[in-house]
Amino acid sequence: QNLFTMAARSDSSRSGSNSPSNDPNEGSPAPSEISTIALSLLGTFVAARCLAVVSRLATALAAPLAGFYLMSTCPTNESFDAKRELKRVLRGDYKADTDPSKPKNVLEKALAKVNATLEAEAAAFAGCNVEIIDLLGLVKLASINNSITKTSYYFLGAVDKWRYIMAKDFPGKETKND
Repeated sequence: QNLFTMAARSDSSRSGSNSPSNDPNEGSPAPSEISTIALSLLGTFVAARCLAVVSRLATALAAPLAGFYLMSTCPTNESFDAKRELKRVLRGDYKADTDPSKPKNVLEKALAKVNATLEAEAAAFAGCNVEIIDLLGLVKLASINNSITKTSYYFLGAVDKWRYIMAKDFPGKETKND
């Protein structure tokens, strides 16, 4: 009993004393807290390194799979119908719904369709130039050069579909009469 009462008295005297202590290490964390922080930082660093290795491995595996998918779904040159794609562009099918120049009502759509058909037929009759470039078998880039309007239309062929990219005006060839 003597030991228990002495231990209880020393605990109560420590907890009950309001006097400032003369311990110089009172404001600094205990050694166990420092070791816990150090282990947490070390664990975080190891986890970050593991995630970096896993992400590199996933990228190394995903890139060939994505390449194989693009190769197997690349459209053929014969699937590109220049006249049909040109009609779609001229009708305004690829324009955003908020674009003010896109036909909105039935009459405007009908007029745009007739205009697109006439212009596409005129371009075909005049002999527009169609070029298709194969980029490593992954994707194809097609261009239609309309010599009447002096405009080039660009399309991207990937994943079994042709997608319109942009139209660009090109300057006409100037001839000099000397």
